[in-house]
Amino acid sequence: MAESDEPAATEVERNGPPAKPAGAEPDPAATEPTAAALARLRERIDAIDQEIVTLLNERAQIALEIGRVKQATGRRTVRDARREEQVIEHVTSASAGLFPEPELVALYRRLIAATRRVQHAQRRQTTAAEAVVGNETAPEGGGRPTERQPGARPAPDIPPGPR
Repeated sequence: MAESDEPAATEVERNGPPAKPAGAEPDPAATEPTAAALARLRERIDAIDQEIVTLLNERAQIALEIGRVKQATGRRTVRDARREEQVIEHVTSASAGLFPEPELVALYRRLIAATRRVQHAQRRQTTAAEAVVGNETAPEGGGRPTERQPGARPAPDIPPGPR
């Protein structure tokens, strides 16, 4: 057996650092880079979430415009099942695959349902406004027309169209 000029390996070199006892405090020097990295990554997630919310609001505004066009052209229903399936197909094919497809589909189905609710609220508001205008009558003997029927509730506020 030939002797080596290199010194013998220490126990730490052979086995790694000794294990910390259970419940021991982590070494602050070792966790600071990890905490800083987590903070940076979470800041990026927060920024992305803000972008997502901005895009969702933009999407809702466009959906309101679509609702106005549907109503102006006499469409009686808000739901368009064929279009909804096209949206699902489009987003699943656009996905890079990191987000599991069943969850992506479920997320978009919820988004589509929420968008339909926005359009239904707009339609109810428009219908209520048309009913008010249609019911404006001058009181007997003249005077100002009534603004709405007694006991009628005002329609909920719907944000205006795109800027």
